[in-house]
Amino acid sequence: MRPVLILLCLLLPLPLHAAAPMRPYSGIGVLTISTTGITEPIPLYDDPGISRCCKFPVADLGMLNAWLFGKDQSSHLLVTARKGDWLEVEHDDAGRTAWLKPERRWQYTPWEQFLKGRMVLFLRNSPKKLQQMVPRPGAAEGGQPAVNRPMKVILAQGDWAYVLADQQSAGWIRWRDQDGRLLIGFDIGMPK
Repeated sequence: MRPVLILLCLLLPLPLHAAAPMRPYSGIGVLTISTTGITEPIPLYDDPGISRCCKFPVADLGMLNAWLFGKDQSSHLLVTARKGDWLEVEHDDAGRTAWLKPERRWQYTPWEQFLKGRMVLFLRNSPKKLQQMVPRPGAAEGGQPAVNRPMKVILAQGDWAYVLADQQSAGWIRWRDQDGRLLIGFDIGMPK
């Protein structure tokens, strides 16, 4: 009995700290939602306008991606696809998606536009080998580490962003990996 108990203790380790959320897929852009005046849950659909799957509580909206985008006045949802006026968005931390039809005061922004002018940091669970600034997109060597350095995005092209870290340091970083997962976050106050 005692060996079985020891074996169970070894196989089921207790978490020592809270794990960082898994890096989400970037999708095609960001939906910025103003919750002002919204009192009812937002209806979500399995298919655009055809079958309602669930409702998204407005109270949960502000906390969904706060670890990624910070705690500003607006809420942000990752957009994975678009069909006409409908957007497919990630609506929970597990990466499940559903469709919604944005209201007029909500704004969908493709990544290349959303990134421009924003301050970013590498997410703490981004691979260290991808956390470097290089002289040109795709350069494998010659990069300087950009870990824990706030950077301002000047330009975004594909998976790469040209950033300014300080007056003497500028270069290209990957903002999403080859699988399409985000490498950067937008909350400059996030833990390092």
